[in-house]
Amino acid sequence: MKKFLTTIIIFLFSTVSTFAELQDCSQIKKLSKEYLKCTKDNLKYKSDEVGITKKLKKFKESKSLKEFITKEKE
Repeated sequence: MKKFLTTIIIFLFSTVSTFAELQDCSQIKKLSKEYLKCTKDNLKYKSDEVGITKKLKKFKESKSLKEFITKEKE
């Protein structure tokens, strides 16, 4: 049981570090699943860095455009 938990914890920490930065997709064939996954991860990283996802979440939570604009100014 301890080996199983240790394996899971190590796996989780190793996968988190791979998504923490931009990946080099130029070494992967462009018509493969790995290339699409690589570009998707890079796009997600860039959008998180800019803050687009936070703004989109605030926009979805607001009931009207006026409410969104007042939240944005605060």
